[in-house]
Amino acid sequence: MWAWLRETAHRIARLPRRWQGVFAAVLVWLVWMICGFWSTLLLVVLGTAGYAVGRVLEERYDWKTVLEKLFSDRYRDS
Repeated sequence: MWAWLRETAHRIARLPRRWQGVFAAVLVWLVWMICGFWSTLLLVVLGTAGYAVGRVLEERYDWKTVLEKLFSDRYRDS
């Protein structure tokens, strides 16, 4: 089972980005149809938050640096 899943993931990873996007969209659609809109939205929000935390930890950013980038002057109205 896991070998098949791993092989399928490698095949999808070798495809062009547009096909990876199609597979991602179909996966989101399937979750939406099974779980409903609000559950899917919560899953997307939590997944995005997890990705952001993982990226910060992986690149060893300081939280202060990340917040300064997010709230820097270039995003403020002048």
